[in-house]
Amino acid sequence: MSAIATGDLDSANERLLARDMIDVHGAQAAVVARDNARTAALAGQKPRARSWIRVLEIIQQRRTDAEPPIPGSTQG
Repeated sequence: MSAIATGDLDSANERLLARDMIDVHGAQAAVVARDNARTAALAGQKPRARSWIRVLEIIQQRRTDAEPPIPGSTQG
């Protein structure tokens, strides 16, 4: 398996993990992902910390996409 295919697989797994975390933890999913990233970083597990940061970014993006626009704003 090439590095590109592995990256794509990791990305797909991270998206799936983010979705599952939102389903299980709801609004606290970002907090859980952030704590996991911090724990991995403090343990010296850089690849795992980076993966959790990517999951956190996906969770935050999904939350932003799901939030309704502010009434009276020029969004949309």
